[in-house]
Amino acid sequence: MQVPKIIRSIKNEHQWLLHQLDAHQWDLIISDNRYGLYTTRTRTVFITHQLGIISGFGRMVDGLLRTLLYRWINRFNICWIPDAAGDVNIAGKLSHPQSMPNHYAFIGPLSRLNKAKPLADDHLLVLLSGPEPQRTILEKKLIDQLSDIDEAVVFVRGLPSTTPLMENRGRIRFENHLDAKALSETLSNAKAVICRSGYSSVMDLLKLKKRALLIPTPGQTEQVYLAKHLGALHWFEYQDQEQLDLEKGIAAVLSQKIEVPPFDFEAFKNAFANLGI
Repeated sequence: MQVPKIIRSIKNEHQWLLHQLDAHQWDLIISDNRYGLYTTRTRTVFITHQLGIISGFGRMVDGLLRTLLYRWINRFNICWIPDAAGDVNIAGKLSHPQSMPNHYAFIGPLSRLNKAKPLADDHLLVLLSGPEPQRTILEKKLIDQLSDIDEAVVFVRGLPSTTPLMENRGRIRFENHLDAKALSETLSNAKAVICRSGYSSVMDLLKLKKRALLIPTPGQTEQVYLAKHLGALHWFEYQDQEQLDLEKGIAAVLSQKIEVPPFDFEAFKNAFANLGI
């Protein structure tokens, strides 16, 4: 049902780009999942980890949607996939479908975060994100269950920094938003993380080698698949939002031994080098 809206957005993006090219002499355009930012007037790169579409309506619909989206991806000079090539990878069939675009390259996972110096602070970290109303639904569930758990918690609500701060509750300290530096420090010193199973969050966790409980957003088939896939690999624990049991989930995470392969988070530099930038 969203396909007509997506097609209109792609056409609007493309028209916007054509107008902007009249005013700017760009040497390279890198598009993060913006299907309409293709042109023959300069080099274009499309970035996505989600080539294997999971619609929730079966393999036939998945294949039709992938064919439709590849029509646009193939108009770019190359498709960059932020994952590792080969069998040892992060996103599974999302980034390694049977059919690939005409021109693609695996550039390794990406993260803006860097491991901070260890501090005495030892806490659980909640990172909320995603659309409403699911963000608020999960927030209420987490606060309710965390109030009964004897752990220090930093609770990042995923709201604009201008939003009024929520008052701390017991050992739960609330933050609306953290910049990259503060997030790196807080995440580096957390003994466990509770967050959605969005791909950006997963890459951050892997880079900093953090244990985590993943809670996919209901209805987002990509997140559901990724949480189950990574749970099956025993890299993270996961629970469904509807059956959330934080006491059990946190206990499983804290007893978890991390055995994640080392991923190269600097590999993307080679992709830029190959472009001659």
